[in-house]
Amino acid sequence: MSSTEPKSGSQAPSPLLLQPYGQYVLVKKLAEGGMAEIFLSKLLGADGFERNVVIKRMLSNLSSLPDFVEMFRDEARLAARLSHPNIIQIHELGFVDGCYYICMEYLAGEDFSTTLRQAGKKRQYTPMPITLRVLVDAARGLHFAHDFTNEQGEPLHIVHRDISPSNLYVTYQGQVKVLDFGIAKAASRLVQTRTGVVKGKYIYMAPEQAQGKDVDRRSDVFSLGVSLYESLTNIRPFARENDLAVLNALTQGDFVPPAQMRRDIPPELDAVVLKALSLDSADRYATAADFADALEHGLKGKVPLATHKELAEYLRAQFGDERFSSKTRVPTMATLQGMIAQQNGLPPPGPVVFASSGVFPTVQPAAQRLSAVGLPAVTAAKPLPAETAVQALVQAPQAPRRTGLWVGVAAGVLLLAGGGFLAVRSLSKPAEAVAVVTPTPPVAAPPVEPTPPVAVTPTPPVVTPDPPPTTPETVAPPQTEDSETKDPVPTKDPSKTSKPRLVTLGIGDVERVVAKGRARIASCFDRYKADLPADTGVVRVQLSIASSGKVKATTQGPLASKTVGQCLESQAERLRFPAHRDQEVNVVLPFDYTVKR
Repeated sequence: MSSTEPKSGSQAPSPLLLQPYGQYVLVKKLAEGGMAEIFLSKLLGADGFERNVVIKRMLSNLSSLPDFVEMFRDEARLAARLSHPNIIQIHELGFVDGCYYICMEYLAGEDFSTTLRQAGKKRQYTPMPITLRVLVDAARGLHFAHDFTNEQGEPLHIVHRDISPSNLYVTYQGQVKVLDFGIAKAASRLVQTRTGVVKGKYIYMAPEQAQGKDVDRRSDVFSLGVSLYESLTNIRPFARENDLAVLNALTQGDFVPPAQMRRDIPPELDAVVLKALSLDSADRYATAADFADALEHGLKGKVPLATHKELAEYLRAQFGDERFSSKTRVPTMATLQGMIAQQNGLPPPGPVVFASSGVFPTVQPAAQRLSAVGLPAVTAAKPLPAETAVQALVQAPQAPRRTGLWVGVAAGVLLLAGGGFLAVRSLSKPAEAVAVVTPTPPVAAPPVEPTPPVAVTPTPPVVTPDPPPTTPETVAPPQTEDSETKDPVPTKDPSKTSKPRLVTLGIGDVERVVAKGRARIASCFDRYKADLPADTGVVRVQLSIASSGKVKATTQGPLASKTVGQCLESQAERLRFPAHRDQEVNVVLPFDYTVKR
């Protein structure tokens, strides 16, 4: 829900706080990033009135830095003026204890990035009608911001500049909200962005933004196109091994059309993505509304648009009733106070004492409310872990994360002599981690017959996911929150002698094994070049590495049924990897070949 990047992605849930903060009570920390902390909070009033809100509080160590302070204040003042069903509502900008904070509406749902990862963990694609509904509604909200004017009717030329699936939020009521205008640029903002300063997530940026040039609404259209591509294919089109490679891919428009990554994408939808991702902004959709119209009306008869009810039902089915309840049924203050009182061995809470005004305008009245049940004014003596306090406690909208691939814990792009390859580990909690491995000198394979050789060179790395299931849009049984935690590493008992414990299969392990067999694999092109459909092309082979180290190879594309594809699979399956603790590691090796006639 902000530009902050949470540090607690896989840590234990935060304890309940019930800490007074101005007219609010901070219930639980949801995330913390480089700029702010995010809290689930309560706005309290007379006669038991309370409202669930989210407080985004600037980190105290940044409060003395003018640029951060002004950016934070600008975010609130700008976003508060944007009142639209598809834009998150900002309630207040405040200042308490030397720090600015923003109070915003509480949304019970999931960010779209998490939704895509959930489908990926089930080896599914997000259904196209669901994807289109999210992107259409997000585009409508963005168009409202782009067209927004001041009281004199003068356009403010707002550009979000940080559109990505993590900044698109889907509620369990079927609403779609655009989050985080924290780095948005408007002509009227008090703090002007310095020329040449690049802000946002590189992998979703428009080329002109990545180069530090001026941006306009068409830059946001490009980011919508990247988000649509990822939503349809579970692949980020410009994902590369480092930021420099990402920028090169962006500025060159280097990506594979989505229809080549997923065969059931209609040509009309493929054309929408390609137009939105045009290298020249003049060739893109002129407005976000035009982009939305192309998805909503231009695909009639090809892909239906999900209703908001269907979107809500899909989200609940994907995440399960337990998570739905935890997000939508927030305990009242009385319930939370009772739980903490019980945890601390105190009597049940008595009547709540209100200030004479009927509201809590300062810290002290809120503190009185907590002390009414015998608790300290600042925080409970023994913070109650959320997972043991109440299973219905929300875990609420989190700050967007720069997540990694849709099913992996780590993604590593390794450039080998036989071709670049991407390792995707099918654990549960994703986090990007990339590494470039310098290839060893290639070993020449002896020619089988005196024919012109085939030159095999590595292609630019393309992020490729696990293959989808036969019926990708079938909703699998919902998973619980427990499935998102990392598997614990078993503790070694020094008193017992046993087999060495299994470890995570690392990038170096994969590189060493593939390097040993790369000559055999590449020789297939020379032996069966008659099967190759053209003088140049790319063939991808997916390896599914079981925990035992055994490999199952699958050639992707039309060559899968050819002799050359069978050769590639046979040679790849001769590889043997170390036994590892991951359930499965999936590796895709793209080979670029050139036939010399």
